[in-house]
Amino acid sequence: MPRAGDKVTGMSNAHIFRVVFTLGFFVLPGLAEDYKADFSSGLDDGWSFVREDKTQWRLKDGNIELLAQPTNIWGKKNNKTKNFLLRDFPGEAFTVEVTVEFNPRKEYEQAGLMIYLDDDNYIKFDRELFAGQSCTLVLESGAKPKVIKKIAFREGPLRLRLEISGDKVKAMVKAPESKQWTAHGETQLPGSADKLKVGLFALLGDAKAPRWARFKDFVMAGGK
Repeated sequence: MPRAGDKVTGMSNAHIFRVVFTLGFFVLPGLAEDYKADFSSGLDDGWSFVREDKTQWRLKDGNIELLAQPTNIWGKKNNKTKNFLLRDFPGEAFTVEVTVEFNPRKEYEQAGLMIYLDDDNYIKFDRELFAGQSCTLVLESGAKPKVIKKIAFREGPLRLRLEISGDKVKAMVKAPESKQWTAHGETQLPGSADKLKVGLFALLGDAKAPRWARFKDFVMAGGK
């Protein structure tokens, strides 16, 4: 959303907000980076895996790639998916962004951002093959998963953004080259901020046709 102090010639702030909410997209300023991941030669301090399998993640061209796992964590019966790459929350108010390059070919195959407490309490925000190429926001709380919102989104890389404030989470998406963010959905954290982690995942892959998800330009701002 436009922020205090932004200058737009010939338009009042009130007019800007009317246009924004009518059209459903946002022109946001660039994220002031407090943290930017460095995947050039290894994982920098603060990253850790849930159930790491070293054969199914790799660093390539300064980015990180995760092999889409053939397993899932939807609901109480599904758990133990490997290679969630996570780091601690920096505070109760921050923004996280990443670009994901992934072209799923199997229904429900997905990769994206995750806010994680455990396998029964999490948020997933992803590129997914879900009745077509889509971007999907899911909350699972107490082993009860729910699709908060799904929107169709053309094939190709996506820039994903989550804005955390208190226990609220807002999701936005855009093409990496675009300046316009599409408001996606809103939900709540799946646990206390001091116990949560945030990071990357890829799951429900095709065991017969393995596909890698590439993540680049992971940044966080705010916190404390």
